[in-house]
Amino acid sequence: MFRKTSPQRPLFGIEHRLDPLKRARLERTWAHAYRSHALPLIDETRFAKYFDPENSRPNKPVKLVVSVLVLKEVFDLTDLEALSELEWNALWQYALDVTPEEAHACQKTLHNFRTHLLGDDQGAGLFEGTTARLIQAAHLRTERQRQDSTHIVSNIRILTRLGLFVETITRFLLALQSEHPRLCGQVPQEVRERYLDREGYFADAKSSEAPRRLKQAALDLFEPPRDLRRPGWLSQAAFSSAL
Repeated sequence: MFRKTSPQRPLFGIEHRLDPLKRARLERTWAHAYRSHALPLIDETRFAKYFDPENSRPNKPVKLVVSVLVLKEVFDLTDLEALSELEWNALWQYALDVTPEEAHACQKTLHNFRTHLLGDDQGAGLFEGTTARLIQAAHLRTERQRQDSTHIVSNIRILTRLGLFVETITRFLLALQSEHPRLCGQVPQEVRERYLDREGYFADAKSSEAPRRLKQAALDLFEPPRDLRRPGWLSQAAFSSAL
């Protein structure tokens, strides 16, 4: 269910928990520029179509999710690193105008929002335009990672593809492990470790690492065997389990 961010803010935000000297220093950081000039530019109503109007739980504030996705790219972080910054970093909490109690989101929220954007013909353009205004208003230094909002959307596409690869392989291996443990044991150990022992880790990549991991996931999906007349391990396991 779509719900706009309440315009009424708590009386005791993160800035009110600091002494005057620290508060003055805080107002000279990128976080103050983002909060003052960039955050108000996010038109949450334009993203409302991604949420059921009645039959679901209230959404995470759109301003928070969009901001986390943007700052994740600017600082070249993984999803989990970005969410950790949101939860524990006072600069991020001040920039996003949330209290420490509100500063929380899960990785699935970021993944689902990326998927909605890429599944909508107008979604990427909407996010791209919003991102460009945020970056310009907050004077963020995008050379840390990529050059502009177009590249941020490109990164989101790569991360979404990587997530699909990893989710597909992980689900297959879990089913194979449950139904045909002997066949699962024939899968190379390093592959099992990537997708079973470190579930979720391999898909959560920094944007700078995502192309390499995407390539690795594709190779894992069809690893060329030594005998080129035989299919790769995954094709062979899938065929054998179907018999």
